[in-house]
Amino acid sequence: MYYAKSKPTPLTIKEHTDDVVEAVRVLKKAVESDLTFCPNQWELLEIAALYHDIGKYSTGFQQRIQQALQLPINQQNQLRNYPHNYISTMMLPLKSLSKKGYPKNDLIILTLAIGYHHERSQVPHLDELKSIYEEQLAPYLQEIQQDFQQEIGPPNSGFLKHLINRSLIYQQLQKKQLHTNYILLKGLLQKTDRAASAKLPGEDITHYIERATHTNVGKQTEAFIVEKYNQLRPLQLFVSQHKDKNIILIAQTGSGKTEAALIWIDAQKGFITLPLRVSLNALYLRVTNKEGMNYPHVGLLHSTALDYLIQSEMDHEQTSYEQLVLHTQHTERLAEKLTFSTVDQLFKFPLLYQSFEIELATLAYSKVVIDEIQAYDPKIVAILLKGLKMIDELGGKWMIMTATMPAIFLDKMQELELLGKNTVQETILLRDDRDSNPEVPRRHYVEVRNQSIHDFLDDIQEKGRKSKVLVVVNTVKQALALYKECKKNQQIQTNLLHSQFTPLHRTAKEKEIYKFAQLSNEEAGVWICTQIVEASLDVDFDYLFTEAATADALFQRFGRCNRAGKRYNGGVPNEANIFIAANLEEVSGIDYIYEKKIVENSLQELTQLPSPLVDEQQKIQIVKDVFSQEQLEDTKYLQIFEQTFEDLEGLRPFELKKEEAQKILRDITTVPFVAGQKNYEKVIAYIEQYNEAKTLKQYNQMKKIQIDMERYLITVNPYRLENQKKNENFQLNKFAYRDFEHIYFSTDVSYSKEQGLDLVLDETVDYFF
Repeated sequence: MYYAKSKPTPLTIKEHTDDVVEAVRVLKKAVESDLTFCPNQWELLEIAALYHDIGKYSTGFQQRIQQALQLPINQQNQLRNYPHNYISTMMLPLKSLSKKGYPKNDLIILTLAIGYHHERSQVPHLDELKSIYEEQLAPYLQEIQQDFQQEIGPPNSGFLKHLINRSLIYQQLQKKQLHTNYILLKGLLQKTDRAASAKLPGEDITHYIERATHTNVGKQTEAFIVEKYNQLRPLQLFVSQHKDKNIILIAQTGSGKTEAALIWIDAQKGFITLPLRVSLNALYLRVTNKEGMNYPHVGLLHSTALDYLIQSEMDHEQTSYEQLVLHTQHTERLAEKLTFSTVDQLFKFPLLYQSFEIELATLAYSKVVIDEIQAYDPKIVAILLKGLKMIDELGGKWMIMTATMPAIFLDKMQELELLGKNTVQETILLRDDRDSNPEVPRRHYVEVRNQSIHDFLDDIQEKGRKSKVLVVVNTVKQALALYKECKKNQQIQTNLLHSQFTPLHRTAKEKEIYKFAQLSNEEAGVWICTQIVEASLDVDFDYLFTEAATADALFQRFGRCNRAGKRYNGGVPNEANIFIAANLEEVSGIDYIYEKKIVENSLQELTQLPSPLVDEQQKIQIVKDVFSQEQLEDTKYLQIFEQTFEDLEGLRPFELKKEEAQKILRDITTVPFVAGQKNYEKVIAYIEQYNEAKTLKQYNQMKKIQIDMERYLITVNPYRLENQKKNENFQLNKFAYRDFEHIYFSTDVSYSKEQGLDLVLDETVDYFF
């Protein structure tokens, strides 16, 4: 008996191979109409599935798996367990396949796909492979042949050299325009292998490959809109007429972009990306809500997705923890029909990291939506645009939908040949008060003052007595300082929201601000926030006071004031409702969050408008101009944008690991931190529970405890931590417990559910004990 798997259930090589071959056939049936993959390539994929694990017949591998299964070992001497994926390539019947008409390039691609269907830190060496073959396979070929029941070929040194020089061979395939064949073959082999490895005996492989293939989110969305609103809105009608095209769609907030994206995705597999996890969570809830769109075949893909799903299910108790874990695993395998994802999870592939092919091959038969592309930094945008080019080359479809579109992005897309006949561009704005049949008034009356945000304090408090006032500043430090000033006036209800709250308190704060800032709520007061309010929360305030920022960020903030255009009795504001603090010497975050020159250009464009009433077309034009090649000249933004493209073009494939690629996309250096005595006591209790569960090998319970514990952690910049430690003289340590040694803590730093983390010494802590 030759085994391939020991966990979760023992499987023989033949059983697992049959599962992978079946997975290939299921995949072909599910996506053949949406994938540019000829019949010959599907045959090659099935051959790859058949031979991918034949290297597991080696005696070294069989010894190791017999030990895992606690079976008697046939050989007395412990033999080397060489990576089976490399060994498999030595047993391919390449000569026979060549006689059947498969060209040499196809056989090279087949060798690479099988040889690297697992990525290893150990690189293959020709002499070692030959030695393993002679010692562990050649003496047993007759037995192997009898069990495998397929033709086995002798090692081919020429093809093995291709295996060893994969990076060079990939670049040669690129020159011959054959790299797409390699990407699809290897990516789909990995996808089917992982699906087969995840399923249990007797389960239907279909659910692990592509789920809910019979459903059509587009039709379901259209039916929902027509039932609720009687007809599609203009941009929804537009995308319904261009489902076969790539689309750049510029439309204002509240015009139905999300529904338009779902209509465009239609019956195909779809992915929607957003900059913030909280936005994805809200979108997930909106689409899956049984009282709303009620489309359940959705996966959530970001770093805390399982945590969110568990917390959101706590009130309903309809889905078990095990079911949520399984659902998350399906999503991570890219098996869900519709997935909402952050870009660090989905767009790693332009960095050509090890195993990038599985992402890109899946996107080749999918539709991908990038929402609010202007919200990303220039490096991320460059990676996204390179990704769209790669998707386009493989036949996948993409949509960019945004409220504003920088000119520099369009210029680069033109250069990448992404704006050809298969792409349509459209700007669709709602009618405003100047039209005969207005849908929404001009919502924003803007006043720019050469003052600091602190100079607005009297105005903020005066308006906060009777109205809803939102204040947005650029840094947590500034938010805390302004909050402390505002709180001196006890008569004004004042709240604070920024990124340095624990998830537990931040979630509660987000619910509070959402409830407060609705048209139906008549409460008055002030909320002081950082940029996290820009794109993450559907809130509507009477007034906005904001520090100066770049035009794209400012307009996102504008969208949180008079959001629906229904304040001022549904008419045009007759006084300023947007106030910008434009004294750049006093504005926080200049040059390390927002580049000064771009902020200056943004303010100049705003102040040169003929009227303080700013309409949607003007916002679109300002962002387009401010982020044009001309206005970005000599800026770090343009330098980073162009340098990233240069780096991507010169990137050597397969040098980065998945985690390294993800880190580049997140582009944030942070560490987990436990702030204050109360949070420390909670975390210590969870660590003790975790260690107890670990002793009992209760692995699901360990994961649950970790998720619960993370509600009390904050992510902070380690350099800021160390710097403030010196300035404020608080104690800073790391946990000494195994599995938690990476977590920092300080019991004497200031933290409260009202203010969040303030990196100063907490004077209320009793230092005698």
